[in-house]
Amino acid sequence: MDFDQIEDYTLKPSYALSLTYFTISPNNFVPIPGAPPITEISEKSDVKIFETSFIRQNLVQLDFDFEITNRFNRDFTVEISLLDENDNLIYQLNDLNVAANNLEFKQTEILNIESNPTVRNFTRVEVKLSLDDKTTPIIASDVGEIIFNSAATIHLEAPL
Repeated sequence: MDFDQIEDYTLKPSYALSLTYFTISPNNFVPIPGAPPITEISEKSDVKIFETSFIRQNLVQLDFDFEITNRFNRDFTVEISLLDENDNLIYQLNDLNVAANNLEFKQTEILNIESNPTVRNFTRVEVKLSLDDKTTPIIASDVGEIIFNSAATIHLEAPL
């Protein structure tokens, strides 16, 4: 047996993890009395996947998966920003354009870390959901909801 071959072996594990999940109802768009209409909702979540140096050093690819159920009779745009601990922008993912009553919106974005090395430094995700037609706000009696679910798959390569 040639045990020296083990030195040429590379581990290539992948791990999937949940990023952000939330549900938006018409009440989320109802302003307090006297305030302007709400046409945009923002949600931030902490992400701790890069706390270990092993993951930061061996990360080669990140796959972001988004699933959205839009039960509103309205079109929305979703912006996803990867932020550092001071809320500075590290990377802006492609906008998600979700049509009215789309119950099965799915989109994946793949980031090559060699081309985007600063992505290793993100610690927060900000999701902004905006009405495409800002002139007609959603009111409390409107029917619908948005269910937003996102996940990331991290791909690593490390010598054995």
